Amino acid sequence: MTRFVRIDKESSPKTVLLNLDLVATVELAPQSDLLSSSGDSRKVYATFLAPDKTAIATLHFDSSSDANAWVKAHLGVDL
Repeated sequence: MTRFVRIDKESSPKTVLLNLDLVATVELAPQSDLLSSSGDSRKVYATFLAPDKTAIATLHFDSSSDANAWVKAHLGVDL
């Protein structure tokens, strides 16, 4: 059975459904690696990749522990 998760975008009426069955890899990157801003260094992005390394989705989290908790809750794995 296909597993989907609804993702509501902050400050936007848009909603996305992420098909968790397509996710093969999850990569975490600090915000400073992806953006040239001097924002909070604890913020991270989690990129969800298909088996062929195609990026399916990228989600923003306030900390790596938040990202780890989300991945554990929805994919059942520890990062």
